[in-house]
Amino acid sequence: MRFARAAACLALALFAAAATPDGAPPFPTGTSSQSLEGLTCSIVMPDAFDVAKEHSLIVILHGNGGTETGMAGSLAHLAKEDFVVVAPKSKGIGWDAADVDAVRRIVADLKKRLHVGERRLHACGFSNGGWNLVPIAFDEALRCQSACWVASGYKGGKPPKHAKKEMGVIALAGGDDPNKDAAEATPKMLADKVRTAESRIQPGIGHAWPDKLVPYYSWWLCVQEGRFTPGVCAAFEWKDLAQAAIDAGVAAKTGAFVWWFSSAAQSDEKAKAFQNDTLRDALVQRFGSQLVAAKVELESDAAGFAKAGLKATPAVVVYDAAGKVKAVFDGKLDAKSLSAALRSVAPDKTLPKD
Repeated sequence: MRFARAAACLALALFAAAATPDGAPPFPTGTSSQSLEGLTCSIVMPDAFDVAKEHSLIVILHGNGGTETGMAGSLAHLAKEDFVVVAPKSKGIGWDAADVDAVRRIVADLKKRLHVGERRLHACGFSNGGWNLVPIAFDEALRCQSACWVASGYKGGKPPKHAKKEMGVIALAGGDDPNKDAAEATPKMLADKVRTAESRIQPGIGHAWPDKLVPYYSWWLCVQEGRFTPGVCAAFEWKDLAQAAIDAGVAAKTGAFVWWFSSAAQSDEKAKAFQNDTLRDALVQRFGSQLVAAKVELESDAAGFAKAGLKATPAVVVYDAAGKVKAVFDGKLDAKSLSAALRSVAPDKTLPKD
């Protein structure tokens, strides 16, 4: 009898091993509900998840009365960019220290189980989740690459040692959100403590998820990891034709600028730095956002490129409100020179107050 029972147990063990082979993803593809460290978590897994490859992981904390499913759904599209989205649910209405500690343990465990890359861990918090984000985002051992406060902002806490050279932070809020001031103060408070810091405001909404800022944030996350695809840039709302931008700038009496890029510049560090960093510079953003912008691929309009007198990419041509050329940058671009040219035609030329 004992032999029969042992044989049966062995058969069950072999069946289980066959059903869950080594190297299988720890969670099913798509969205699933999991219990981790005593918290219910909504997890979004990319399609065709390969455990042998490195992946990105973003953990997002909900606001007071929020749900894990709502937060996971707001960032589920990132699975297409090979992000695993983890949205835990606090035991109470909001977050307390015990729940935050549980999230830290969850993230530490998933970093190993999901084979998260060294620069591919991100933390985000909405409202109350944002106010409780620092213990996770600034945890020395977790080593997050980025932190995002939504409808909230940084209010103190020591950044980790790697932050000044590696970490990017961003705060997003609605224009009528009571927490807007905290969001706008975040980059000022962290300016000399992290690699990059910025804020973005969506006009016309209050204390709510800023859906129109999500495309920028999604691109920004990839930038923090050093990803680069020529022409894929959410720094401005781009038109696809140079003349369309020039004409729109004349009609609006604002001026315009046109950025020319080459799709062949996959490994061009100069093109990458311009697209990922220069176009996000605070003054380039301040003055460029007042103008009509266009991005044009050299390979799709070589005649227009030559007509503009350009010889190298990245290139930018700045036009005044009358449609006249104000400045030309041909292959040599830096934030200081570009922001000065954009400022020269921008309707509001005032510099930000310190």
